[in-house]
Amino acid sequence: MSITLHEDGGNPAFDTEAPAPRLPLPEARVALARGGAVFVDLRMAQETKRTGIIPGAISCPHGLLDLWIDPGSPISGSVPANDRVFVFYCSNGLHASQAAQSAKHMGLRQVFFLDGGMDAWLAAGGGVAALDPLQVH
Repeated sequence: MSITLHEDGGNPAFDTEAPAPRLPLPEARVALARGGAVFVDLRMAQETKRTGIIPGAISCPHGLLDLWIDPGSPISGSVPANDRVFVFYCSNGLHASQAAQSAKHMGLRQVFFLDGGMDAWLAAGGGVAALDPLQVH
């Protein structure tokens, strides 16, 4: 999967010191349609029940992200391979930006956050799916 970055200099997706790059909504839609990216919804279960999630997204509330990624964690077995593209999102992008940066520091290489978050996704008419409570990580 190829995602065009809108950042200056180098490739920030592979530089753990650079902030995680934002993924514009049109490119997020393409990534979702192609199926090569892992979308991670960081919102709490109450919010995901209210609005739904991006179809195919993994629900991992922001506070559990470290446990989900850390290879020493008892729940880390659910993390897909490191060569995948990860797109983190929250309501408006603030938590997703921080989570994406943390994920980079923890070893994930291809990490982005959805520009504008779920609010922007919904405002643009993006599709949603119901949250399956058994799929919360």
